[in-house]
Amino acid sequence: MIVNKSMFPLQTGFGVISKMQGRFADLQMQLGTGMKTSTLAGMGRDLPLSLSVRSRLGKIEGFAANIATVDLRLSFLDKTMTRLQKIESEGRNATVQGQYGTNNINMATLPSLSKARLDEVVTLLNSDVAGRYLFGGTNTDTAPVPDTNVLLDGQGGKAGFKTVLNERKAADAGLDGQGRLGSTLLLGDPAIPGPATESVVTLTEDGVHPFGFKLSNISTTASTTALSYTTPVVTNPPTAKSLSVTFEPDPAEQIQSGRTVTLGFTLPDGSETQITLRATTAAESNGGVDEFIIGADSGETATNFQAALNAKLVAVGETELAGASNFAAAENFFNGAGEPVLRVDGDPATATALRVADHTDTVMWYQGQSPAVAADGLGRMQIGSLGDTAMLTGDFPVSAQHGFKITGVSADTANIDTTYNAATPTAGSSVSATFGAGLLADETVEVTLQEPAPSTITRTLTLTPVTGKAGVGQFTIGADPTETAANFAKALNVVASEAAIAAEGNPRQSVTAQIDDNTRVAYGIQGNESGLLRLVRTMASLSVETYPTEENILASREPMRLAAMAETDPALRAAALADYEKAVTADRRSANGRFDAMASRQQAQLSASHNAERGSVQILTMELAVAHNGLQSATARHTDYKAQLDNLLSDVETVSKEDVAMEILALQTRLQASYQVTSMVSQLSLSKYM
Repeated sequence: MIVNKSMFPLQTGFGVISKMQGRFADLQMQLGTGMKTSTLAGMGRDLPLSLSVRSRLGKIEGFAANIATVDLRLSFLDKTMTRLQKIESEGRNATVQGQYGTNNINMATLPSLSKARLDEVVTLLNSDVAGRYLFGGTNTDTAPVPDTNVLLDGQGGKAGFKTVLNERKAADAGLDGQGRLGSTLLLGDPAIPGPATESVVTLTEDGVHPFGFKLSNISTTASTTALSYTTPVVTNPPTAKSLSVTFEPDPAEQIQSGRTVTLGFTLPDGSETQITLRATTAAESNGGVDEFIIGADSGETATNFQAALNAKLVAVGETELAGASNFAAAENFFNGAGEPVLRVDGDPATATALRVADHTDTVMWYQGQSPAVAADGLGRMQIGSLGDTAMLTGDFPVSAQHGFKITGVSADTANIDTTYNAATPTAGSSVSATFGAGLLADETVEVTLQEPAPSTITRTLTLTPVTGKAGVGQFTIGADPTETAANFAKALNVVASEAAIAAEGNPRQSVTAQIDDNTRVAYGIQGNESGLLRLVRTMASLSVETYPTEENILASREPMRLAAMAETDPALRAAALADYEKAVTADRRSANGRFDAMASRQQAQLSASHNAERGSVQILTMELAVAHNGLQSATARHTDYKAQLDNLLSDVETVSKEDVAMEILALQTRLQASYQVTSMVSQLSLSKYM
């Protein structure tokens, strides 16, 4: 037998040493980095779990980045909304009816303070964070509102609010300042007995249009034997309404001193006012605009009543009507969601309609995202009933970009006659349903609505008659056709409201961010939402309305006073000075009345009663707070989950440096021993072996 190196396989020893050296290198890397391996291949069976955990951590980092961005924006919005609430509160408390201040200081400072608030509101609506505008919905790259001066004064030939306001005031006042009402007098002959001797004053609207006073009601404290009247009547189709006051001819039945006649009116902004005229004798008269003198007969009394009525209409036209015109113009110019900008069509003093303003001739106040159909106003539709007929009418003037278009109604049934009228140059599209007495439970009515282009969505309003309590989409068959028509109109209002709400959508959804796998936070705001819109309209209205100071009033009447003082006849001088005092008093009353009219409307617009309404500043603040709470909840979830994943990833990818150090020491010992053995074997020979 031959003893040689083949009994000691060096190649195998070298391979083992090489593996130990590789392991030693891995252990050194682990000791230095704390990681099991520096390559994916080195993960072995832990690779799928590692990749899955890292993917999830990457998603969490992405969500965290979104949350950080949205949190910054929401923090900014929170501060902005807090300031807007403060401005609303300041505006609400800035003006109170009857509180004119010392030397009318409140009247003098109100316009400038209101403009300053308007300017701040506009600045806040144009807020941006890192170049992203926050009050334009999805339109985030441009400011949603022009600056204050452009809004009020216009720019580049485009009309601003002041121009639209002046047009509206002229249209509401009319040529004679009587609010588009005209009175006529029919005198009787006291010497002739019978109905023909009565004297009648008739007051009539000058047409069917949105301008001026609209007759509402009439009442009197006089006896029926002394005075009678007719009330305004609503017709379908609408006609100019009128009322009349008849003075009886019998001198023994003349109206008594202190008795009153009260006329009610609807103003252009939808508010109500009234005029009360008190009968008085010549001896008791103080020359006020609220009284008329009882004459020697019915004709003289009626003549005095007409003169007092005309004068009172002018006086109220300068105060209440002017205030209503201001706020109506603000509603026309500062259009809300789903509404166009409107202006007076034609010569304002004789105009009979509004027109849709064009961006080429009118400043568009809001340039952010806005829905074409809004829940407020039923998507520019009106619902009503008259007798046995219920009506759904599209708003006028027609705008191709705003509001529902009524496109059809289902066919007649046995007891329901339906009619569809397409839009015309003077009226919007409409449908009507006239009910018979034998209505059956299967006679369903369907009304078709179309959203403005480019939308192709069509909505069908379906109403079915029932004999009991009606649910959504149903109306109760009444005791007679008139009651049925009223029930149908109420039910139609419900389904039309739901359709308008669905078409408008939620402004908050205009801007969203992913903060979790199945969670998106919605925080979009559109600058023309109701609460913000009321602020802009109110501050703009108050900023352009001015009131003469006491010095202005006296200065304007100074020529009248000087002329009176120049009279040499004492009686003429006294009469002229009396006229001067009356004129100054009337100017003061007019200024105070205008201030009170604006103050009452500001109080109504900024009242805390609006706080719970959809789109109010308070509701917006609350909804943004809910979004912020959602962010905080998501952040807490991600923090907890990330900690769990980090622990799991640590178990999979990292090592204990203490264990690695001990393994390195053991491996070093084995390597040194292996080196020595291998060295000795490599030098082995027979002589050395022997």
